[in-house]
Amino acid sequence: MKKIVMAVMLVAFSATSLVAQEEKTEKVEKTETTETTEETLKAEEAAKIAAAAKAEEAAKLAEKAAKQAEKEQKAADKKAKKETKEIKNKEKEAKKAAKLKSSIAKQNKNISKVERKIAKQENKLSQDSAAGKLSPVAIEKLKSSIAKSKLKLVKEKVKLNKLERKQ
Repeated sequence: MKKIVMAVMLVAFSATSLVAQEEKTEKVEKTETTETTEETLKAEEAAKIAAAAKAEEAAKLAEKAAKQAEKEQKAADKKAKKETKEIKNKEKEAKKAAKLKSSIAKQNKNISKVERKIAKQENKLSQDSAAGKLSPVAIEKLKSSIAKSKLKLVKEKVKLNKLERKQ
């Protein structure tokens, strides 16, 4: 009976030691898998952080490139505006020069017209007074008309000088 009790105890002891050993291996496996899982999670988290950092850096680079492109576009627009303005100014100056040239030509024409009128009146005065066709009143009228024409001629010449100075 003692032998049976001993055998039962031995079996019970070995069974408990086997169960304990299995529990230890399970705990070791669990801790190993937990550690592996934790390491995997940490690695995944680190990868996510690295990916987020790369994405953020890429976004910053894209934003910087967009700002640079916008800056270049503004510079190009500004240059185009400046060129357009210069072209407009040149056209305006050309129109102004053409108008001035036209005014000078018109003024020369007016001066020659007044000079012809004066010459005609002086010719009439000299011929008709020599022939005795004019009365003293008519002579005075012709002389005053010639004086007015000469005054007009002086004014026209002053205008012409001003126009030529502008040119």
